[in-house]
Amino acid sequence: RTFHRWVRPTLMEFKRRKDKMDFVEPNRRSGFLEWNYNAELYAFGKRLGEDFNKDLLKNALIEKSYIEQEELRQKKVGIEPDLSIKDNSSLSADGEKLMDSYINHYLETTLPNLPRRYVKKLKEYLLSEELLAKISKGIGIDDLVLCAEFPVAKSTLARTLKSVIQALALSQGSERANRFVRDLVLVELVDQDLTLFCIPENPLDTLQDVLKKNGADPAESRLIAEVGRNSVLASYQVGVYSNKKMIGRGFGENIETARDMAACDALWRRWGILSQKRPFPFKLEFPLKLTSGSCQ
Repeated sequence: RTFHRWVRPTLMEFKRRKDKMDFVEPNRRSGFLEWNYNAELYAFGKRLGEDFNKDLLKNALIEKSYIEQEELRQKKVGIEPDLSIKDNSSLSADGEKLMDSYINHYLETTLPNLPRRYVKKLKEYLLSEELLAKISKGIGIDDLVLCAEFPVAKSTLARTLKSVIQALALSQGSERANRFVRDLVLVELVDQDLTLFCIPENPLDTLQDVLKKNGADPAESRLIAEVGRNSVLASYQVGVYSNKKMIGRGFGENIETARDMAACDALWRRWGILSQKRPFPFKLEFPLKLTSGSCQ
């Protein structure tokens, strides 16, 4: 009811005409007449609420492929290449160390009971090329990065985001860069089911080891309920008990699967990663000394 009558037929006509056209390669944003690179860099920092050093931000957005492309272009017209610019490879490497240190420290602080191998899995997800490329594109880096390829590759976007974070650390300090990582990268865990990253190969054996280390009685599994035993939709509910208390329950199409899920449920409760857990404390702040000396 909130749309005018002409909107639907107009959009349909646009779609019909677009389908009739041949494939049109996307154009670089920098190819438009009103493009002003310095103004775009200024607006980029203001959109993010950060004050970047202009030279550092420019350096963070220059890829090695762009320098090679410009040198080749100068050679073709008979000019000896003499570019007084450097690429963002060193910034990207330092930015990756900064992100790795902060994310690892944050996860170990907020999930103290989670085994380190699963903390590593969560960190690998947060530092994955695909996720960083999505974040990078979301804040508009794909329009600003100077590189040879277009559309910009995911690896380039991920690498450039790391260099931008390092440029922020050098401009305003590592604490500000840590907040940037928290607000843009760590928040990706909000809509994720953390249990999918923390599934042990042998749940019951793992649970027994955990209980033994904590001085608790060994776990016992008991069948709680079952439905449709002789049908293709059979469902079993198994509970896991220790010290005469239920510590987990699970469902499955057979008793073995239900028992493993119950053991997983008990482990997830101990690790504090179930969906009903408290939200991540994104306002948490703590001092963090980085190993890289470039941010000091």
